[in-house]
Amino acid sequence: MKHVFYCFMIIVLSSCGRYIKNSDNRTEKFFVSWNIATANSIQLQENFTNDDYQKSLYQNRLQAFKAYIDIVNLNELNTKSIRYKLINQYLNDWNNKFYIVEANESGEVSTKISYVILQNSRDSSKVLKYIYKNGKWEKVEQYELSPAFKFHRENFITEYGVGKNENDITVTFIEDNNIISSDFFLNFTMKQIDIFNK
Repeated sequence: MKHVFYCFMIIVLSSCGRYIKNSDNRTEKFFVSWNIATANSIQLQENFTNDDYQKSLYQNRLQAFKAYIDIVNLNELNTKSIRYKLINQYLNDWNNKFYIVEANESGEVSTKISYVILQNSRDSSKVLKYIYKNGKWEKVEQYELSPAFKFHRENFITEYGVGKNENDITVTFIEDNNIISSDFFLNFTMKQIDIFNK
């Protein structure tokens, strides 16, 4: 009986190990796909503009983005990255369709802020605001948004210098753990976004 019991425990523990590994792989895949999608958005916009000054800004932002997420190669995994920490802490708390809006605030001390927008219904969204401090993300605010948040890049982009965003903003849409899109907005290229009006 003891032999059977030990065999059973080995099977259970092995199954748990596989479950944990799969969970980790989910977060790792999400992290890498998210980084690639955002970098692609920055590079596409650099290629799209004919303005040399704006091209230089996008080139600078790509390097700054890699420094922000603390990687050199986009296929690289860094579990200490600020982005990885966000999804590692909270990914299981969100539903299967949501947005992540990164809207850091610059100043004497830079404030790292992420908004996660969950679709409650056709009529409303739930906004979760997170701030990074002391080496981890903390949820600091939660509120309802009505009507529901809807994002189409062409409805938010505007020419450089006309936009309302004083800092760069990235809007990423996720469905069923897949990165559907990740749109980077250079400062002063984005129209007003509803979630910041609250």
